[in-house]
Amino acid sequence: MRAPELTVEDVLKLLGENNKLITELEYKDRGGQKTVFTCNINEVKYALKFCDVTDAESKENPTNLEEGDSEQRENVALSRAKREIDIMHRVDSPTLVKLGPIGLNLAEIDNKKILYFSEEFIDGEDLHNLISQGPLSYQQTVELAIDITIAIQQLWNINMVHRDIKPKNIMRRKDGSYVLLDTGIAFDIQGETLTAAFHLVGSQIYMSPEQLSGYRRELDFRSDLFLLGIVLYEVSTGQHPFFQRGFNTYQIVANITNSNLVAPSKIISGFPRKLERIITRLLAKEPHLRYKTCDQLLKQLYTLKEEL
Repeated sequence: MRAPELTVEDVLKLLGENNKLITELEYKDRGGQKTVFTCNINEVKYALKFCDVTDAESKENPTNLEEGDSEQRENVALSRAKREIDIMHRVDSPTLVKLGPIGLNLAEIDNKKILYFSEEFIDGEDLHNLISQGPLSYQQTVELAIDITIAIQQLWNINMVHRDIKPKNIMRRKDGSYVLLDTGIAFDIQGETLTAAFHLVGSQIYMSPEQLSGYRRELDFRSDLFLLGIVLYEVSTGQHPFFQRGFNTYQIVANITNSNLVAPSKIISGFPRKLERIITRLLAKEPHLRYKTCDQLLKQLYTLKEEL
């Protein structure tokens, strides 16, 4: 999948009969695998997301696709999009983005196959942009931890692991709450995965040791907790715990799987000890050394929030 170059006129053509539902269509952003427009449906603002699957290479399972097998490539891309839609249907939480009135559609324009759907419009800013301006306060860090832990818990309630928790997939709403995006990469522990064993999915600097090992069936919610730990370390210290500019893939993998963590208090004087203990525990190399349940983590986070 890739983000298509689309004009407002292109979108109206792609929508077909659905364009009768919308008003105030505007271009929003293009990046990664999706191009985003905003619109109003019944006077409520939504995001419209478009993916080009015409000749999508399967990053999910590249070894199983023969050259020219465009139909199978399209099916993999469609399966990922369907997974994202299915999760938005099944989980009702303010910490996970919701599906909009226009469901998943496949349309063609200029010999291109385009997937599109609507979802809740998040009025806010992504965490990646926020932390480029400097670290969050300790209070904001704990609030972020609470909201994303709830999202992880909600996904785990339906046996899903997100696998791609990173600042670019987290939005802070205008009211200060946080929401987790992009569940299309999520892994269903009870069903077939879209990912081949030993093929790394997600961003290399936001991966757990289990993801790097390639053993898919070992993944559970504790892998997502590790990713949350990376995010919390980064937003509170201004530094990534395992990555520095100039590092190659081998160095990143070695740091995630083997290297000792530099304690946040070694970076910032006066760093809250309880917050440091939470982050350090989340970043334990072995899953059994992290939290046994999300409720256990949430209890500590709510207590810390009251103390800060």
